[in-house]
Amino acid sequence: MVPYGTLFFSSIIDSCDHYFQHGSLFSIPLKYTDLLLKEITWKHNGNVILKRKNGIFKPGKAGDILDDGSLQLKDPKLTNEGIYKAEVFNSNGESIKEALFRLCMKVSKPSVQIKCSAKDVIFTCTLTNTEGVTFKWSQNGKLLSGETKPTLTIGLTQLKKPDTFTCSAVYKVSTETSDNFKPTCNAVSKSGGHLLFGFDFLTMVCILAGGGGLVLLLIIITLVCCCLSRHKSQMRFEEESELRLAPLTKTQQPSHPEGQTKHPSHPEGQKQRQRPPGGAPPGSTGPRPTARASSQGEPQPRGQARGRPPQTPMDDDEEQPPPLPQPRKKGPHPPRQ
Repeated sequence: MVPYGTLFFSSIIDSCDHYFQHGSLFSIPLKYTDLLLKEITWKHNGNVILKRKNGIFKPGKAGDILDDGSLQLKDPKLTNEGIYKAEVFNSNGESIKEALFRLCMKVSKPSVQIKCSAKDVIFTCTLTNTEGVTFKWSQNGKLLSGETKPTLTIGLTQLKKPDTFTCSAVYKVSTETSDNFKPTCNAVSKSGGHLLFGFDFLTMVCILAGGGGLVLLLIIITLVCCCLSRHKSQMRFEEESELRLAPLTKTQQPSHPEGQTKHPSHPEGQKQRQRPPGGAPPGSTGPRPTARASSQGEPQPRGQARGRPPQTPMDDDEEQPPPLPQPRKKGPHPPRQ
């Protein structure tokens, strides 16, 4: 048969009477009145942590308990978990009150931080104290199996805009769950479609198509400018060649022998007859004028000189050819005495 005290102690161990959060002020309530002239002792897992007798504290100090004997834990940690026992004695040293408490650390409510990268999203569950804490992740209310670490990594292709996530921190019998949160990365697709370079597929296709069209337009403009520049250079080269050959063309023009005159050509078989002076009609049998008489008449016009080609203007730097000699002009002979 198990003693009653053993059953009571076992029930205390199996359950937690009070929960504290890491780093938060916590009091283990005793609520005993008329404690001024009495002795009080507090033990943690069998070790005396506070004793007051005749107003003297050893160990501990006056600030560690309240007027009703409640124990103050100013900065509780994981090591403060366990069984606490408070015992009050009268002036004769007799025990007049005992109390047992099992103190457990309560996990704090977690918060989630989101970090976006080019390929995935990283969720981090943060707590004030993660010692001895396990984690659970849920997506759209469904538990993700195998995810027990404080971080969760999901690829961008697996995420959709409506997806929600939660992080739960579990410590022994204490469980706290974060608020629902949604991915805030710009690369998450609204419809859950495929992504390209971290952006929506259709958006990236439009961007690449526009960029390709712009590059093609620049190439066409460059080719047109090159063709125009080459055409202008060719025309300039031809003009310069013509200017260089112009003096040579002028010096190679044909020249006529000195004294030669150009006679007008007549059709073959035709002869032009000039009416003799004196008004005799053609076919007349009258006397012909002598050479002397003809020489005393009106002077015959001299044969027309052969026309010369027009002289081309010469540059100042080029040497001009000597002028051609002209035939002697014949005037009318005076009559002999």
